[in-house]
Amino acid sequence: MSNLEIPGSFGDWLKSRRKALDLTQEELSTRAGCSVFALRKIESGERRPSKQLAALLADALQISEDDRPTFIRIARGDLTLDRVVSIPDSKPAPDSSKPVPHHLPLPPTPLLGREPELAAMDRIFNEPPCRLLTLTGMGGIGKTRLALEFASRQQSKFPGGVHYVPLASVNSAESIVPAIAEAFEFSFSGPVDPQEQLFDHISHERKQSTLLVLDNLEHLLAQSSAAAELVAEILKRFPNIKILCTSRERLNLHGEWTYELHGLPIPPYEFLDKLEDYSAAELFLQRARQIHAEFELTEADKTALARICHLVEGIPLALELAAAWVGVLSCREIAQEIERNIDFLTTSMRDIPERHRSLKATFDHSWRLLSHEERSTLSRLSVFHGGFDRLAAEKIAGATLPLLALLVSKSLVRRTEDGRYDLHEVIRQYALTHLEKESKKYLETRDAHSSYYLNFAAEREMSLKSARQRLAVQEILGEMDNLRAAWSWMFQRETFDKGCKAIRSLGWFFEVSGLINEGIDHFEPLVRTLKAKPASPALQRVLGEACTQQGILCFRKGLYERAVSLMEESVLLLRPLGDTGLLVDALVYLGIIMHLNGDIDRSQALMKEGLSYAQDPKYEWFAAYATYNLGYIASLRGNYTRGREQMMEGLAIWRRLGDPHSIALGLNYLIPTLITLGSFDEARAYLQESLELCQASNNRWGMGTAYRHLGWAAKAQGRLEEAQSFLHKSLETFGDYIIGWDISQTLIVLGETVALTGNHPKARELFLTALRLARDIHSAPLMLEALAGLASLEARRNPEWIVDWLILIKEHPAAKRDVKDRACQLLRDVEGCFSADKLQAIRKGKSNESLASIVNALVLG
Repeated sequence: MSNLEIPGSFGDWLKSRRKALDLTQEELSTRAGCSVFALRKIESGERRPSKQLAALLADALQISEDDRPTFIRIARGDLTLDRVVSIPDSKPAPDSSKPVPHHLPLPPTPLLGREPELAAMDRIFNEPPCRLLTLTGMGGIGKTRLALEFASRQQSKFPGGVHYVPLASVNSAESIVPAIAEAFEFSFSGPVDPQEQLFDHISHERKQSTLLVLDNLEHLLAQSSAAAELVAEILKRFPNIKILCTSRERLNLHGEWTYELHGLPIPPYEFLDKLEDYSAAELFLQRARQIHAEFELTEADKTALARICHLVEGIPLALELAAAWVGVLSCREIAQEIERNIDFLTTSMRDIPERHRSLKATFDHSWRLLSHEERSTLSRLSVFHGGFDRLAAEKIAGATLPLLALLVSKSLVRRTEDGRYDLHEVIRQYALTHLEKESKKYLETRDAHSSYYLNFAAEREMSLKSARQRLAVQEILGEMDNLRAAWSWMFQRETFDKGCKAIRSLGWFFEVSGLINEGIDHFEPLVRTLKAKPASPALQRVLGEACTQQGILCFRKGLYERAVSLMEESVLLLRPLGDTGLLVDALVYLGIIMHLNGDIDRSQALMKEGLSYAQDPKYEWFAAYATYNLGYIASLRGNYTRGREQMMEGLAIWRRLGDPHSIALGLNYLIPTLITLGSFDEARAYLQESLELCQASNNRWGMGTAYRHLGWAAKAQGRLEEAQSFLHKSLETFGDYIIGWDISQTLIVLGETVALTGNHPKARELFLTALRLARDIHSAPLMLEALAGLASLEARRNPEWIVDWLILIKEHPAAKRDVKDRACQLLRDVEGCFSADKLQAIRKGKSNESLASIVNALVLG
């Protein structure tokens, strides 16, 4: 540290210090949140900074805490210039410690005048009993900005990170969990409830103290108790997490602390000479100078500015909107425009809540001063949810780039860091009320919005099935609020034919993004609604396609019976329409379920029919699925060479298309055939490729399957310890995300591996668990495979028991070829243990029990 004498004037010292820190006027003005024009005036000695600006300059110029009060008094002219200020010789040494994962948006301007509120919140929040603090207040009062500032200042206290979750555009309590997941940079995978997936991630990845900021929660509280219950559950499950909420109303939870936010301090009329010492006036002046660099507050303006601050009661949003007009109107004219409406709203509009009246007056004022074109555009922009890009704004609302720029300049539209645009939620709601008054324009705009975003989803179907898959998923996720609004409007207008083109694309999106439950729920209202309507070819097509996609998602979740029912219904609905292309996905996926459940003959017939309908190049992706699965069926029947050829043919199509999700699937399910053929090196290479693809997209189902097959290959080569490690990793990767078939299959392979080590009790436990899971999903092939594993354990101890089992496996049409072969060999070995008379007696006493009765007896016994 060194002492630096203040030169002849504060402005001279300021310029010297700025240059010493290698800052331009533009850079310093940005750091201090003032205009370049204002900074030039201060450096030239023509004006003094306000108290708030002096404090911001102290931060920007790295003034020590000890010298800060002296610096501010010198800047304000309260002390003479012969005082000394202690400043650092150089910039602070960078912190070499590991960065903490904080996720807070960068505010565009410094926070003004909230130090008392920040201090009060700090006292409350750092009380040990306080784990939930709700910041309440009316719309536009600055809850979000204050919450961001408070969270930013708390970062050092939360080594687990500070995570910001914006909820203004989330339109249902069910969508809060995906929003929180995005803040934690977590992606869902598999059919398990997204909330449990998120909680499992947090429990493993966020063990240190963590702050969660839930912003704009009020509209979700009004819908149901689900939002508050989710907050309560997070607090209950994770004692290391504290939550800061912003809402217009409290959550009404036990243990909740609240802090109500009011307007910024307003200057009394008797203190007009110290206007800039009051944050409401300072905010107005700061925004006015950012908008109009030449703006100067005259003596005549001071009373009008105080009046503006009083009329809007210090509400930050209202002040910013009022300041947007300084280039057009004088402060007196702005105050007059606001005043004309303030009496009307407070005395006549009984249906307007008290807390909205002055803010509504500001909106009315701003609205009247807009041109007809600007009003029309702003009202049309109110139909967007969660923001929009330039193209959508122009197509739907007729908002050209110059119009958008005008609305941005008047603080009515915001431009985000990623180049998108959005409206403050309160402004959006206000503008929407104006649009709704013009019914024709309202219907036209909502129709255009719905059509645009349904087309947006439909146009990404091929991208979702190509090398652009991850980008397409991110694009759709970015527009999910608009897509939900478009889908909802389709119901209101009953324009189901417009939604039809997006059904396939959305179905595959929900699968590859891991949002299985949300996808099932997304299609449910459509299926239910259309089933209740009179049949017509157009609606029959929509219902058929919706049943297909919901059925596929039910299949991925493990709801096989419901999936089969939906896809059978889909085939019945679509077949009479004469467009065979509509049947392809229903036939192919129904065929997959059939071979998984053991009906191989029907599976093969469905695959062949689906393949015959997929000859058009636009159905090439479906042709790959049919071809691949016909190869898989060939392997199930024991024709491994032919099976490998067909699976490689399907995989080659996926490679050409570049679809990473399908490529990983193809690589994974080729492995059992390669193992049987002894191609172990090839199998391991494919599995390594699959893992890389799955890890890049966080495809946990694919990763778990790859680890299972690595264990399978290691078992086949006698590397039992390595096999067990891979199989346990498979189960760990699946966790609760995958249920049913995959878990049962992995347990069977693990049981076989453990049996080879000689640990028969553990192996029996694994086979029985697999048997129970297979029974629950009605998978005959898996039940037979688990039963074969149990038979191998009982062969020496109780050979008479297993004769019935082995005969059943040998003769059952659902048993895979390799399972039949093992059963036949074991049956020959067991029969060799008995005399001819004994064997004949055993056969005569054969019970002819069904698979279901044998399995139930074992599971329940």
